[in-house]
Formats: sequence, structure tokens, C-alpha cells
Amino acid sequence: MPNPQKGEQANSAIELLKSSTLFSSFNDKQLKNLAKELKEKKYNAGDLIEKEGEVSVAFYLILDGEVEVRRKSKVLTKLGRGQFFGEMSLLDKYPRSADVVATKPTTCLIMTAWQWEALVLSEPKVAIELLKTLARRLRATDKALTD
Repeated sequence: MPNPQKGEQANSAIELLKSSTLFSSFNDKQLKNLAKELKEKKYNAGDLIEKEGEVSVAFYLILDGEVEVRRKSKVLTKLGRGQFFGEMSLLDKYPRSADVVATKPTTCLIMTAWQWEALVLSEPKVAIELLKTLARRLRATDKALTD
């Protein structure tokens, strides 16, 4: 028997993907296929999602809740619904550059590096949007660290 809650979660994920600049060029079928591939994970307030210096191969899109990105206990930014983190590890597979901590109960959609590579090969516009986001974040981080 179909699970109505599962259907609502999938629709919520599709709506979130559709509103994200990274996936704005996707049609409904592509969004639905992508949503099926992503794993949903819940975190409690105070949970350490990613630790600075550790290697990770995942990208996180925030479905609901809020996280802080911290370096040496300094808050660099706060991210909420529709925003993402972990994109740098998709590109270079280097250790995390900051801690990411849930400040509220948070649900994320998670994409692995190999899923990302397949996506970029089929949809190069995603990579262009990611590069734009990385440039904006680099500017903001530089400002935060020099203030």
C-alpha cells in the first residue's frame, strides 16, 4: 500500500529542487528522477553534520531547519531551507573546510560525489550555477574573516 507521507516528502523535495538556482533549468521529469536519487537525513539541534578537516564526499540540500557553518568556532554563515553546503568536496574531494552544525531540527537531502558527477555530465548548467555560488561564498567568507 502506498505511503502518503512518502509522497508528500517527495513532492516537497521536488519543490525545493525546483526553487534552487542549481536545478532551475531542470524539467519536471528530471527533478522527479533527481529527487528519487537523494537520501533524506534528519539532524537534531546541536548535531555536528560535518567536521572541519574530515574527508567527505557528500553534498547537502537543506529541506527544512537551519545550520551554521563554523571555522574555529567563528560562525561564517547560517543556511536554511533551499540552501546547500558540501559542494566543495564534490569538486576536489579534499577535507571539509569548516564545521557544519544544526542549530534547529534539520532535514537534508544528500547527494554523493558520484551522483553529482553523473548529474554534471548530463546537465552542465548545474556546474555553472555551482561555480557562481562558490564565487559568492568565497567573497562572503573573505569578508567574514577580515571583519
